[in-house]
Amino acid sequence: MGRIDIVLSDEVERQLREEIVKELGMKKGNISIAIEQAIVMWIASKKTKRSNAAKKAWEKRKYNNVK
Repeated sequence: MGRIDIVLSDEVERQLREEIVKELGMKKGNISIAIEQAIVMWIASKKTKRSNAAKKAWEKRKYNNVK
């Protein structure tokens, strides 16, 4: 299992903890669960963006070769 230490502004940390308590409750490990979910979503969105960009480039290349 990996470990990453991060530094957040006080306001972001407060908001994060507040939302985690609302969504998951005050249970040990919930911050890790929420942050891991957020990271997984961030990675997926980046992969989707790259995939869409590659599809557009492929379509453009294919269209230019047809001319």
